[in-house]
Amino acid sequence: SHIHLYHIFQESIVFLFLPSFIYILQLVAVHDILTNSAKRVKYHQVLEHGLPDWRQAVYYYRRVRKMGLIEMSIILFIIITIGQYLVAWAAYFEKKYTLEEYLTLKSKKLQKKQKKGKIDGSIEINPELVTMQVLSRPSVSCTLPIQICKLVWFLVVEFPPLTYYWTRRYFEERQKRKEEALQEESEEEEEVLVVRERGPRRRKAGFTVPEMSNNSQHFVPHDDKRNGSADSAKLSEPARPPIVSGGLWTDDDFMDLIRLMKKYPPGTSERWEKIGDSMRRPAAEVAHMAHKMKDDGFKPVSRQEEENEVLETEPKKLKTRGAKVTEEMDDSVWSQIQQKAFEAALAKFTKANSPNSSDRWEKIAKLVPDKTKEECILRYKMLVNQVKKKKEKENTQEQETLNEV
Repeated sequence: SHIHLYHIFQESIVFLFLPSFIYILQLVAVHDILTNSAKRVKYHQVLEHGLPDWRQAVYYYRRVRKMGLIEMSIILFIIITIGQYLVAWAAYFEKKYTLEEYLTLKSKKLQKKQKKGKIDGSIEINPELVTMQVLSRPSVSCTLPIQICKLVWFLVVEFPPLTYYWTRRYFEERQKRKEEALQEESEEEEEVLVVRERGPRRRKAGFTVPEMSNNSQHFVPHDDKRNGSADSAKLSEPARPPIVSGGLWTDDDFMDLIRLMKKYPPGTSERWEKIGDSMRRPAAEVAHMAHKMKDDGFKPVSRQEEENEVLETEPKKLKTRGAKVTEEMDDSVWSQIQQKAFEAALAKFTKANSPNSSDRWEKIAKLVPDKTKEECILRYKMLVNQVKKKKEKENTQEQETLNEV
């Protein structure tokens, strides 16, 4: 009992003096922290954020927050590289598994067909061999660091020559398109109608009806009666030229064919024989060329008539770049000398030779006597409009003729 009382006394003493002892220990710890600067910083962080716990994301965030930009970039770079390499292998294994399954299923179907006798011979498919040939294993060259090095090499070494080549090719194609456009415009504008000097009209020799002579059965013209019977044999009908078969067809031949097709419309008896007799060609060849013209849409070049009529122009409103001008253009205003000088100047100063249109028309006006630059431009536009109208009219007539064949 005495021993039991002794233990109770000891425990009561410990419990009485324990709070003061713990308090003294805490004071010693506080003194140690305040005297040490490193421990004071850690104590301040604990007071501000609490005790660290590695199982929480805040613990790692507090550590990363203190890192610099370069250090953080290096860590992210390494993490992305490793992740990219692992993802590439995962994609490779997935494709390999899918392909092997497909090939295995295909080989089983072929084996069944071989057993049934539908396929002669033996056909074997090795999935592993096909997979090695089709799929490529991921390598380190596909990772981010190697790709960045390749990109830098391309930008420094290969990109400047490629840029120069692409730029030069672009400007060459652009210049080529400009030259083609200028050439097309010059070809359209240089088709100016050439007005010939109107010469005196000549009456063609008229046709005289031959008469039967009393002493012979041949036709004798009226001139034979005046010249006497001695010249009757010489003045008989001249021999006609032989028929040409398979000869070259010129634009004049096509124009003659169109004219004779108008003269002998469809429904005329022995139409092709008459046309062939007039052209001195076989009837079958004439009919073949007529149908070919209709099928191919051939448009022969219209030949110049022997006597060109002087074009009568009506007052028109012609537009210039500066303003709208309304002027009566009459052939009497332009003499033949001025017209010839104007045509020679157009041939000399073409649009291709003179890129500046203003300088071009000034040079042309200097070569045309008593004419200004504006008058030359108006004359040029009037002639171009006349040429276009004449071509449209001729094309319409030729198309109508071909449709009648």
